Amino acid sequence: MRVVIVGAGDVGTYIAEDLAESHDIAVVDTDGERIAELESRLGVTAIEGDGRSLDTLEAAGIHEAGVVIASTDDDAVNVMVCGAVRNSTDAYTIARAKSADLYETWQTFDDALGIDLMLSVDRLTAAALVRTVALPGALAVSTFADGGVEMAEFELGSDADLVGESVAAADEFPSLTFAGVIRNGEVHVPSGETVFEAEDRVVVIGSPSSVRRFARRLAPGSTLDPDDDVVVVGGGTVGTHIAAILEERGYAPRLVEHDPERADALDEELESTTVIEGDVTTAGFLTETDIDEADLLVGTLDDETNYVLALLAKDIGVAHTAAIVDESAYVDLFEAAGVDVTVEPRAVVADETTRATQDYADEAATLERDSAEVLEITVQSESVLAGEALVDVAHDLPEGFVVGAIVRDGSLTTPRGGTVVQVGDHVVAFVDTDVLDEVAAAL
Repeated sequence: MRVVIVGAGDVGTYIAEDLAESHDIAVVDTDGERIAELESRLGVTAIEGDGRSLDTLEAAGIHEAGVVIASTDDDAVNVMVCGAVRNSTDAYTIARAKSADLYETWQTFDDALGIDLMLSVDRLTAAALVRTVALPGALAVSTFADGGVEMAEFELGSDADLVGESVAAADEFPSLTFAGVIRNGEVHVPSGETVFEAEDRVVVIGSPSSVRRFARRLAPGSTLDPDDDVVVVGGGTVGTHIAAILEERGYAPRLVEHDPERADALDEELESTTVIEGDVTTAGFLTETDIDEADLLVGTLDDETNYVLALLAKDIGVAHTAAIVDESAYVDLFEAAGVDVTVEPRAVVADETTRATQDYADEAATLERDSAEVLEITVQSESVLAGEALVDVAHDLPEGFVVGAIVRDGSLTTPRGGTVVQVGDHVVAFVDTDVLDEVAAAL
């Protein structure tokens, strides 16, 4: 499929790198040197010019494109690009947006803007952070089927009690499937006889509660519970979204905001959140407000302040820390300082964009350097799964594929060999990327 990407900054480059092997990519940017480097390194088509120009877009091949992605740093430019594409082609348009107001406008008047999918940087960042901090021991967490199914990847330390145990013996969670094991970079679909080894990366799929119970078994006390003390520092858009999502999950967080007027507004807006007015950089503030007793502190300010805040939090005894990190180059620095969770907004948006371009699944999440994917598909009548028991269709699908969960009419079913898949079921499956094309064709 032809995919046109307008904007070759960090997000556009990330998207191009992720899609170059599987799609015909054209990248548009005003920076000739940047796109020339992408052309040389990735084999994409480089078009130097302004993406708001129809001539430039036509040179990039929008009339042959299935998807056009507007990923510049300027929201207005992204809207204009999508509008120009919509007026000329039937391509699916995706726009990156930093403005919360613009996102709200799109939700109300989506057809008017010519944008099929708008990705709100702040909303996606907040959701990604909350998913990850809820399971601090997880390497990756994604949700499917409108939040009814969760996938998580964990690495087994040498002292994990799962090491040396078989899958059959460890199968004590009724709504959980051991979907995959990544060992020494190789993907394995485990059987009941598979024995877990130290440094295995284990992928589980199931209900959020079962995934949480599994995480507790691996590291007792590592999960975040609704009655834990969570402090969010920064009442900007991201911090506010984080607090709101935590509220939806039953938490009652505390939020620190230095601006008095903003603090008053947030106190009215957020129902279960305690808003604290103050400056975290002021000496003694963290201990005076009992933030030193927090189970988790989340920094949503600028990178430098978040870094200092995380160091101070660790020093005074905060159990876990998390931070939004805007500059990718700083991630290693944060991790070396002991910050438990870091989230990069650009990477989050880029990942969500590449997921939206997949034409073989409703949702998709990539694991371990593209070695495996977790897919959500809606079963159609022509699918090899339709009307069949899983044990009977096993010979029609390659090794490296396993169904992890089935959602039917809003109810989760943990699949077994005798489970019959029906048309309309939402199937969440683990797939080795080596057999992804074959699986996609069959499903």
